[in-house]
Amino acid sequence: MVRVSVTAIVFGALSVATAIGQNYPAFFYEAEQVLVYEFQKLGHQDWGEWRSQQEWRLRQADDEDDATCRLQDYYTYSDCRAMLLSIRRECAQAGDFFDSACD
Repeated sequence: MVRVSVTAIVFGALSVATAIGQNYPAFFYEAEQVLVYEFQKLGHQDWGEWRSQQEWRLRQADDEDDATCRLQDYYTYSDCRAMLLSIRRECAQAGDFFDSACD
């Protein structure tokens, strides 16, 4: 839900910039209203639910990493976990969600 709202905010900001660039005041007002609405939705969102979803995703990823490292024999368990953690951090910071290492 947060990704959808962020996407809508980015779209709204681009719409405002386009309206300003083209000096089109009627569209500018509508684009501003989209931004206001999206920020209000974010303000009313249940952040406790979002946090619990993120914690669940982290536990799921940790379980997957644990299983992966237990099944492989090439690296020691701790080296394997450290390597997977560094890959997850790089993917989270860079946003390379479609990179094969991030899958």
